[in-house]
Amino acid sequence: MNVENSPIFLQFSELGVHLKNEAKQEIEIISWDKIKKKELALWSKLTTERHRVDLLTIEILHSDFLLIPLEYDTQLYRIGFLEKALGLEALHGKELHEQPIHWIESNLSYLIPSEWKDFASSLFPLAKIQYRHIIGELLAKNKQPKNRNTARLNLYLQGKFAFMSLFQQDKLQLANVFKYESPLELAFYLHSIRDSFDVLLTREIVHIHSSGAESKTTIQSLAPYNILI
Repeated sequence: MNVENSPIFLQFSELGVHLKNEAKQEIEIISWDKIKKKELALWSKLTTERHRVDLLTIEILHSDFLLIPLEYDTQLYRIGFLEKALGLEALHGKELHEQPIHWIESNLSYLIPSEWKDFASSLFPLAKIQYRHIIGELLAKNKQPKNRNTARLNLYLQGKFAFMSLFQQDKLQLANVFKYESPLELAFYLHSIRDSFDVLLTREIVHIHSSGAESKTTIQSLAPYNILI
C-alpha cells in the first residue's frame, strides 16, 4: 500500500518552534532550549513520520526585514539598504532571503538566523524546505477584492513583537514591526497609528492574530484602551 507524503507547516521565532495543536485548535510553542535538550519534544507533537515529509513550509517571525520597492531593489544596493536600516552587524550569523510581493511591486528581504536553517535541514533531511515571512502573509491579506476599498490594519502578535501592515484605499501605508513591553505600550502605538492615518480602531478595521498564551492575553487587555477588536 502506498502512503502519501505529508506537507508540514511550522513557524520559527526567537521563542522557538510554533506548531498547530489540532486537538486544542491553537498554536503551541516549543522553546529552542527544550528542543536542543530533547528533539523528541517536537517530534512527539507531530502527527507524521519524518521520512514521509516531502515539503516543509516555515514561516519566519523575526524583526529583521525590509520591504524594498522594485525600482530600488538591485543586488548591488540591497545589502547596503539592509545594513543602513537594520545595522552593520545585522547580517552576522544570518542568511538573506527574498519574498516577492508582486501586488505592491516590491520585494521583501528578510534575515533568518543560520542556526534556525541548520535545525530545519537536520529535522527533515529529505524534505523540500520553503521559507516565507509573516509580513508577507499580512500584506497578502489585502489581495482579496473585498478588502481593497476600506482601511485594514493587520497585526500578528508574537512574544513582545507586533508585526503589522496598514492599507487604505488599496494603498500600502505601513509595513512594520513594533516591540512592546506591555499592553499599554502597544495600545499607545496603535493609537498613534490611528492619529497619523485617521483610522478607527474597530473590529472592522483591526484584524489581530497571535501565537502563544502571552499574546492572547495581550489582545484581551487592549479593550480598556478603546481598541475594539
